[in-house]
Amino acid sequence: MEEDTSKVPQSTNTKHYYKRQHYKSDSDHILRKRIPPRDIRGPNDFYITNNSNFKGQLAQCIKALDKGESEIVLCGSGAAVPRAINLALQLEDKYSGSYSLDVHTSTIHLVDDLESISNTHESRSQTRCNSCVKIRVYKINE
Repeated sequence: MEEDTSKVPQSTNTKHYYKRQHYKSDSDHILRKRIPPRDIRGPNDFYITNNSNFKGQLAQCIKALDKGESEIVLCGSGAAVPRAINLALQLEDKYSGSYSLDVHTSTIHLVDDLESISNTHESRSQTRCNSCVKIRVYKINE
């Protein structure tokens, strides 16, 4: 059976978006990504990003563990997930069996704002999902 679409009102101002085009800016709007929400940061929590120097992040983690901390938590989201995993594996390799890893993955919902360039169009918000990883590096009790 075919549906009769002649009774459905057709809007001339409606833009049809495909799956990934939905999140892109167009000529009427600018895409502004909001900062992702973060948990309350403790002294042993390290947020891993792609913008920071990997050796510097590794040195900070080693310094915290050498001070006698029993555990640290590495948090990474999106494109920084492989970097957080690599950092945790580097720490596990350096301390050769005296520390272990506990990995938790999750998905967070992020909000992006599409701001109107002119006042003729309204601003709107969009949500998207992003992968996250929290890796707890803790001392093994022997």
